[in-house]
Amino acid sequence: MDQIRVIYEQDEDTWVASSPEVVNWTVVADSYEEAHRLADEGVRFALGREDVEIKHFVPAPAA
Repeated sequence: MDQIRVIYEQDEDTWVASSPEVVNWTVVADSYEEAHRLADEGVRFALGREDVEIKHFVPAPAA
């Protein structure tokens, strides 16, 4: 089973998710919860596979 990293960043009004393993794929949502849900569905759809393990990462804010 392949592991896919999804990295989240918060802009002023939105959450953005992207993955180094899924080229040209991005999710934009109003909340982290919505971005997380869309990422779970979107990664599998973009890869055309259900047999992936998705690892979610939210970087700590810069000090």
